[in-house]
Amino acid sequence: ELPEGFALPLSHLRHISWWDAILAYPPIKALLPIPILCLIAPLIWRFFRETWRELDREAAEYRAELVREGRQDLRPAACLLITAVVLTLQEYYGGRQVYDQMIRPFLADLERGGWSFVKLGKYIGTPNFARHATLCLASRNVGYFATLGGVPGSDLANARYILMFGANRLESFETPDNITLVEGLSRGARLVVVDPRMTVTAAKGQWLPIRPRTDMALTLALMHVLIKHDLYDKTFVRNATVGFPALKAHVGKYNPEWAAKETGIPAATIVSMAHEMAAAAPAVVIYPGRRSSWYTNDTQFRRTLGMLTGLLGAIDARGASNFGAGAVTLGDIEWEIEPLDVAERVDGFNEKNFPLAAHEDGGYVHLRDTLLQGKGKYPVKGWMVYKQNPLAAMLDSSKTLKLMEQMDFIGVIDIQPSQTAWMADIILPETTYLERLDPIWAPPARRKFIGIRQPVVAPQFESKPLLDIIKGLAAKLDKRHHFETPLSKAFNFTIEQYVDAQLKALPIDRKTLMKEGIWLAPPETAEFGRYRRGEKKFSTPSGKIEFVAERFQRNGYPPLPVYEPPKEEPGKQRLVTGRPAWYTHSSNQNNPWLNALQPENDIWIHPDVAHAKGIRDGEVVRVRSAAGEVRIKALVTPRIRKDTVYMAHGFGSRSTGQTTVKGRGGADETLMVSQADTITNNQALHETFVEILKV
Repeated sequence: ELPEGFALPLSHLRHISWWDAILAYPPIKALLPIPILCLIAPLIWRFFRETWRELDREAAEYRAELVREGRQDLRPAACLLITAVVLTLQEYYGGRQVYDQMIRPFLADLERGGWSFVKLGKYIGTPNFARHATLCLASRNVGYFATLGGVPGSDLANARYILMFGANRLESFETPDNITLVEGLSRGARLVVVDPRMTVTAAKGQWLPIRPRTDMALTLALMHVLIKHDLYDKTFVRNATVGFPALKAHVGKYNPEWAAKETGIPAATIVSMAHEMAAAAPAVVIYPGRRSSWYTNDTQFRRTLGMLTGLLGAIDARGASNFGAGAVTLGDIEWEIEPLDVAERVDGFNEKNFPLAAHEDGGYVHLRDTLLQGKGKYPVKGWMVYKQNPLAAMLDSSKTLKLMEQMDFIGVIDIQPSQTAWMADIILPETTYLERLDPIWAPPARRKFIGIRQPVVAPQFESKPLLDIIKGLAAKLDKRHHFETPLSKAFNFTIEQYVDAQLKALPIDRKTLMKEGIWLAPPETAEFGRYRRGEKKFSTPSGKIEFVAERFQRNGYPPLPVYEPPKEEPGKQRLVTGRPAWYTHSSNQNNPWLNALQPENDIWIHPDVAHAKGIRDGEVVRVRSAAGEVRIKALVTPRIRKDTVYMAHGFGSRSTGQTTVKGRGGADETLMVSQADTITNNQALHETFVEILKV
């Protein structure tokens, strides 16, 4: 028998290919005695080899099955792709080639991992994809683009006043902001954190425990005070903004006394905040945040953050928000194949139904729920997943599981047996970032630069870099379908050749870059002030910061953000989520070394609520919502509002392959009801009310 934790998967999982990546590293070796490793190594190796061989057999058998059932003419679009990027299984469905539009150039994260996955999707693919954005930051992006023309960076190191809504940079790391925030605090910056719970970041400044879903009431009231007391930057507003008269009239009714009743933050505090920000301007950062998947009104709330930035003139200056120098322009491989056509999305996520959303991102919640409701434009029977864990990342996991159960085929490319991977038919093991050479990274920055990630250890067992996986799939597809230009020809290059092509126009070669690790472009002469002087325009239709969004009005949305009081459910608490510093989403709770820091999560409950329910600290409780129920230990703490409870994300895994974290703690995605931002379809993770019950 195999040792515990190495049992064969459930019958739904046909193949195992994960143990290579897991057993390759010391955390697992530390848990398993060497004799056991020696005993099971041949079996693991056989599983691994069989995964790749079985891909061939499965493809042929499945195609034959479709032919027998008369399903060979299904469009290739009838495959669901949810990930950072797109791919299809035309092998299984036959039919004509279709074209999926490429992800916008500013989405630079694709270049680091999924670029070849995107290209394969472009050539033979499906339009039915959803990216990480609508699980995280889609509403922030659309709100800021509508107001400032983009999401600015933050000069936290030199700021005099920093206002953060829910952002927890000292636990939920995002470099360089977590580093520059510490620099700014060490130089005396005033930090104010608006959050229903006291995070580590909030503990380093002034914590304002706001009533959940009333953040917009606070920002509107701050703008009211700035305008009423003539505290705003009149010169900047006159020269660099449009729509100020309408904004002034709009916020006239949103006074501090009204906001105090909505938010729970005293009116005097709101007035003092406005005065302090005005005194510190322009060296003020109204921090945009990253994960904005909170509420159904998130896009309009993020607009108010951009508007507040504009009123203060807190942009294009030292210690303020800045757009920087942009990103280094990279070269590309000359691709052999061009797209032929564009298929229609199965879920209608388009300009008609979501006119202001980033359609190339797709909409996770809308796509899933459309298919579950049987409202798709055609059948969807396949799902290919890369660089994502939908079963853990999407709210209301019971719905995600139902969608998986109605798929004929699920394929996953990953480095570990995540919840989603454990439900797959075929798993293709990718190398970890320590084992592969990746494309050049060139993010937008105040000073342009590029970086490269290169291997420090050899690939373990039969895991492969993504490009090699795509090349293997392309070769198999060429054998079973006639393409005008063979797919294998399109991917007939190495990652080294791709990097060389990226560097072609730059004064550095691959060998030197790999030695140095980074290349900095020469600094530009004028670091700040170009927007303020009118030398550069904001990337909005008017070229200025837009308080009134004409596009919103034209498409049926309020042109100025309108506050709506949150709904409450008596006797229940609103659930919010987040993560500690040592974990990234749901990806590394199974790492034994990291897991030792926090083996399981708990649910934060205010002492008054716990006392009323007879709940003791550390006691296991039942947490029940309209979507599901979990059992989890209670953490009784005054660091949370009475009307709110908090759970860290990434625990309670159902994957038998995740031996360290399986069944430990509670899965927040089990509890969260299916809701999304009305403009972008960004999932709304903080719209769920729960009951806390004694076991």
